[in-house]
Parts: sequence; structure tokens; C-alpha cells
Amino acid sequence: VVVAVAGWGAWAAAGRALRPVRRLDAELAEITAADPRRRLAVPDPGNETARLARRVNGVLDRLERSTVHRRRFIADASHELRTPLTGLRAQIELALADPADPELVDTLRRSLRDSERLHRIVDDLLALARLDSGATPDREPVDLAALVEAEVARRTAPVRVHAKAEPGLTVEANRFEVTRLLLNLLDNAERHANGLVEVEARQEGDSAIVEVRDDGPGIPHADRDRVFERFTRLDAARSRSEGGSGLGLALARQIAAVHGGTLRAADGALGARLVLSLPLAR
Repeated sequence: VVVAVAGWGAWAAAGRALRPVRRLDAELAEITAADPRRRLAVPDPGNETARLARRVNGVLDRLERSTVHRRRFIADASHELRTPLTGLRAQIELALADPADPELVDTLRRSLRDSERLHRIVDDLLALARLDSGATPDREPVDLAALVEAEVARRTAPVRVHAKAEPGLTVEANRFEVTRLLLNLLDNAERHANGLVEVEARQEGDSAIVEVRDDGPGIPHADRDRVFERFTRLDAARSRSEGGSGLGLALARQIAAVHGGTLRAADGALGARLVLSLPLAR
């Protein structure tokens, strides 16, 4: 009898102790994507159940932020893709309406430019998706100074591009990704420069530093973080056809972060000054 009474008491005590947990479980089951802002009610503070509820609410907060970010990104991507697609369709319809039009070649050139911009957007979106997935790219010793000089030498745009690279800047990196990073920085500088872009690669302590400077309008201090957000253009009046994918600097910063480095906008003597820092190979 004593054993039976003790067993019943233990069972009842366990039931009372688990009642708040069951209540939290029932509340959690009612939280759906249709109501992402709903949170668990936190019971009396100080006990384990309250701490569990707070931890679950913290996870829900992070999931909501991630969902909002993803929806905004999809909306922005859809808008960016729609713009060149609309222009491409209009140009094709124009060409089909009058195949003998002497301006057909110009129409086809514009169509080609729009298709190339679509390709850049899709390519950058795929690259960002790979980085967002947490995939670690293969790495090897990369001579950053030689890479800078080689990419600058390939430039054929009317903008003058000067390079000054200190030899011996070896980083442990994925060559393809770091090349993409440099290309994005150079493309961005050329688009905004009035006539001159300067690139400097040097060592500072245990880091390799690459500065890309242009003589364009620069980046306002208040926008130095926003310029690295996806699909951000500071000059709203600027024609989108003259710009890149709207993802170049965001992708460049993410590549730097994956390699343990940083990319920031800093004060410049004339225009914009972007500073890349990557850890030197040990």
C-alpha cells in the first residue's frame, strides 16, 4: 500500500511539473507560418520552463527575421529580373513587327545587352545562394598581388586603371571566388569613376589589404553599410541599364567574410574608397 501511495504521489507530482511543458507544447503546435509573430507565453520567471520558453521564442525571432529577409530578397530579385526581361521582350516584338527596319541591328544590340545583364543577375544570385548555403570552397595559396595586376591589365574600358601591388601577398583562398571579388570591385569603381581608378595591394600586419579608389561622386557616410546590401543603388535616378546586377558589392563582401576577411567603405580623397582585408597565408 505504501509503495502504491508513493507511486501515485510521484506520478501526480510529475504531472504537475510537466503541466507547463505540455502547455508550451500545445502553444507551439498552434504557431504557424500564417501567424509568424506569435510567441510562447513565458510562465513565472526563474524556473527551467520559463528559460525554455524564452529560448524557443528566441529561435522563433530568428526564424521570422530569416523569413522576412528571404521574402524581401525574392521580391527584389523578381523586380530586378523583370526590368531587363520587359525591355528584351519589347525589343524582340519591335524587331518582329518590322524585320526590314534599318535599325534592327541596334535593336538586337540592345537585346543582347539586356540578356547579358540577365545572365549577370542570375550568375550572382547563384553565387550568393552557394555562399548562403555555408558551402566551403576549395582553397589554395593565391598570390593576391599577381592577381590584382593581372585583372587590372585586362581592363580595356575608357577609364584609366592604375595598380600598385606589393609582392609576396599570399592568401589561402579559392582563386575563382577571390577573382570574382576583385572583378566586382573593379567593375563598380569603373562604373562610378569620372576617369581614374587606382588599386593598391599591400601588407598590414597579418593581413593583405587591397584598396580600390575612384574619382567619382563617392559614397555618403550614412550609406557606407547600405551600399553592401543586395540590390542597393544609391542613385535612384540612374538608369538601371547602366549599372550592374545590383549584387556585386554584396557578393564581394560575402566572399571576403567566407575567407575570414572584411570589406568596407572608407574615407576617400576624391571619390569612393573600398578596402578589402584578407588574412595572409601562414
